Amino acid sequence: MTFNIPLGGGINPFKTRREKFGIGSLLVLLLIGAVITGFGVVIYNSARINPNWTKVDGKVVSVNTDSSGSGNTYSPVVSYQANGQTYKVASSSSTSSYPQIGSTKQVAYDPAAPADAKVVSSGFISAFILVLLGIGVFLILLAPVLFVRSLRRSKDISKLKGSGQKVAGVITDIQSVSNGGNNQGSKYRIVVSATGLSGTVQNYTSDWVTGIGGLAMTDYRQNPVPIDIYINPTNPDDYYVDISEIPNITPERIMQLVKSHQAQSVPVGISAQPSPDTQPATSGTTLPPSQPPTVPPAPTV
Repeated sequence: MTFNIPLGGGINPFKTRREKFGIGSLLVLLLIGAVITGFGVVIYNSARINPNWTKVDGKVVSVNTDSSGSGNTYSPVVSYQANGQTYKVASSSSTSSYPQIGSTKQVAYDPAAPADAKVVSSGFISAFILVLLGIGVFLILLAPVLFVRSLRRSKDISKLKGSGQKVAGVITDIQSVSNGGNNQGSKYRIVVSATGLSGTVQNYTSDWVTGIGGLAMTDYRQNPVPIDIYINPTNPDDYYVDISEIPNITPERIMQLVKSHQAQSVPVGISAQPSPDTQPATSGTTLPPSQPPTVPPAPTV
């Protein structure tokens, strides 16, 4: 198995770490959820219609265009009538499709102040707002759940290493999930085969880890890498694959691998053999004189 792992920038891919959901991840996810929820609330308030307002049909008379790096968005300007007078109101929402001039849009206005009005949002906009709010609230609720689960796993690992039964195994496979089509930020799971508490050979899968240490330059199938597993005697399904035993790559180890490769590529101590035609005479040995070429006799006339 070959891993294309970058050597420069970012997290050191050769350092094996168990993936944890720490306080930093908790704060980041809470912030993302809060931003999404706040954005959804702003859109909801701008689109919300007072139930006491009057609704009438209006006509799209013009379009406002908003240009950005990702393209143009369009919001219709709708003309409506209230108490015999004509008013105009621009929609608070915009879309990538150009509204048709003359098309009908529903408008809601305040009977006490007809100039105070809003274009009624379509069902799609309403659904989008609900989805946005749902995602934000979900992330806010998910963040503490993941944080508590990570804390419990860390405590469980400490308990397993202290009172669990230790068995020795060897790495048989590496499972990976890559982000963005490369190994930068990839996650891995180490599969270890060992004789379990029942006496049979079983596969044990590690927690998700970032970086695979020295395994990036090791043919673990030909050269088995030993790994210990700590198993709960009362619940064999509760175990921990000790990833701390995976050797980490250091600059010194990389130089050793490079020098070893160079030594194997250029053989040492093998001298070139001279050609038999140019081999010098051995001391004390007399070479036979060279024989002249034989000329065939001339034919008899």
